[in-house]
Amino acid sequence: MVPHVVVVAALLPVFYFFSLYRRFRTNLQAAKASGIPYVILPIYMLNRVWMMTSQLWLPAVKMLPDSWTKNRIEFLDPEWAWYLGHKPFRQLKTDFFLTVSPGGILGFTCDADVISQIVSRRNDFPKPLEMYGMLNIFGRNVVSTEGPLWRQHRKITAPPFTERNNALVWKESLSQAQVMLRGWVGESGKGDKTVTDFPGDTMRLPLHVISFAGFGVRMMWPAQEGEILDTGEKATRIGCTVAPEGHTMSYSIALWTLLQNILWVLLLPRWLLKHSPLEIHKQSYTAYIEWGQYMRQLFEKKKAGIREGELGDGLDLMGVPRWGLQLIGHIGSLVKGAGTITDTQIVASETEGSKILQLLTDDEIMGNAFVFILAGHETTASTLQYSLLSLALNTSAQRRLQQDLDHQFGKRSITSWDYETDVPALFGGMTGAVMNETLRCFPPVISIPKRATRDQPQTLLFQGKEVTVPRGVKISLSVVAAHQNPKYWPGDDPRQFRPERWFVDLHSAKQTGVVNSNTLGGIEDVDDTQGGDAAASLFRPLRGAFIPFSEGYRACLGRRFAQVEILAVLAVLFREYSIELAVDEWVSDEDVDKMPVGGSERSEVWGKAAKRARWLMHEGSGTVITLKLRGGQVPVRWTRRGEERFAF
Repeated sequence: MVPHVVVVAALLPVFYFFSLYRRFRTNLQAAKASGIPYVILPIYMLNRVWMMTSQLWLPAVKMLPDSWTKNRIEFLDPEWAWYLGHKPFRQLKTDFFLTVSPGGILGFTCDADVISQIVSRRNDFPKPLEMYGMLNIFGRNVVSTEGPLWRQHRKITAPPFTERNNALVWKESLSQAQVMLRGWVGESGKGDKTVTDFPGDTMRLPLHVISFAGFGVRMMWPAQEGEILDTGEKATRIGCTVAPEGHTMSYSIALWTLLQNILWVLLLPRWLLKHSPLEIHKQSYTAYIEWGQYMRQLFEKKKAGIREGELGDGLDLMGVPRWGLQLIGHIGSLVKGAGTITDTQIVASETEGSKILQLLTDDEIMGNAFVFILAGHETTASTLQYSLLSLALNTSAQRRLQQDLDHQFGKRSITSWDYETDVPALFGGMTGAVMNETLRCFPPVISIPKRATRDQPQTLLFQGKEVTVPRGVKISLSVVAAHQNPKYWPGDDPRQFRPERWFVDLHSAKQTGVVNSNTLGGIEDVDDTQGGDAAASLFRPLRGAFIPFSEGYRACLGRRFAQVEILAVLAVLFREYSIELAVDEWVSDEDVDKMPVGGSERSEVWGKAAKRARWLMHEGSGTVITLKLRGGQVPVRWTRRGEERFAF
């Protein structure tokens, strides 16, 4: 007689595949009933095992007959949204489609109208919070929450992002950009050296800006270390490489190490990081602990200052308690009675018998501080890297940018540059066009996840017809595809970097409907769904077509912060210098000097560097939190204007 164990073991695969079939049939019926075009896939793309191991299996899958894989295989690559952009939508002849598998249904859209509907209906299409839970390593925050809790976080975290405080960001960005440039061109200013890791510096600069403007922490460039330490200023030492008493890492090193290894910290449990035999895991854990201690010390110092009436100046993101802590008397009793806060959120104050009402917990304040650092650093660094490389590859655009800067600033010194007058001019000129085109071609975040509510399906208008998104289905707002959709962009191939496309006749643009009411303004109100990603003097895309900072209620709070920072850095760098691709890999400086200026020999060697740079910027790039160069470095040189070696 066959043992029961053997029978059960034999039947398990049968039940498993029968269950898969039932789930697939249910999902297929829902997709058919939705009215949205769909594609059948064997694998649910958000399956974690597949996402981690897909690169092992894809080469074998690609060997299958085309009739099996046509219009399917590309969706099995977790990075397809970047590598393929608008191509799959073009092949399927639709800007909105579903993928159906036994594991579930996913939606993808690059239709501006559909995107606009989704982002304006935050209750019907909230964030899938399970995809953001990893950002809670220090505490819940404005990015990882939804509903009433998100509104509370946003109400408290939004006030510092004002025009007044953006002026501080402008000033600090100008200062940091000058220090970074001196490191690239040398003390002589000749710029006759190859910079092999300029992305490292463009990642460091945003950290310096947000650390000082947002938290009052001065981070030093290597060349400044001796200068600052010699002054003996305790307030700035936290930003130096020397660890103060009670710490094993300096603030700078702890923050840099944490962000460089952020995926380990986000994905692995703390106990594994701490006890792992791998050095990179141990360093990541130490950086996580050390930076957390620094921020808690700053937080306690800030709370003590607030109790003593020290409000301070500037953006001061760690001053979140200033907006989340309110002195309460009779009104506070009403707030408490209404259930807005709990008893555990009220802490006693030693001043005049008042009470301080803390609307966010200490962990939540820490969580928001971490998210501001992460988001502010990643998005700006990514945009700066790709904008500089794009200008190195497009010398005509670089020359036009420099001419625009000459016209605006003349011989004025950088110390005289004014936020109120110069930033709007930069935003509406070639500098703003370069920034916007970089964000269009290389958006830091390549897709934005949303989800139809779990309790009921949601209807949308698509191409004049009502369609139904099944309940609980995740929808990816395909940023790259929307930015490459030829329906929304003037000029030739929208896949190409061409800042000039932002200079169009606005009258004709309005006639074709390719315009929105975006303006250069301050922060959004909670109920404001307007974007702010294009100046009034430039081409303004249809709402939903240009979403580098998302759009609607959940648009990025620090959008204006990042824009001001990018504009300042580009203006400083290109006012007196040009960026060129380095060709050291193929020829020496002496060989280049022997080649006729503007001749075919220089063009040929430059073409080799350009080919490699283009590959790294596209096929060699991928997402690690944000879009990054992953296949290697692109060496560059900074030369004084008029002394370019490759002026074609």
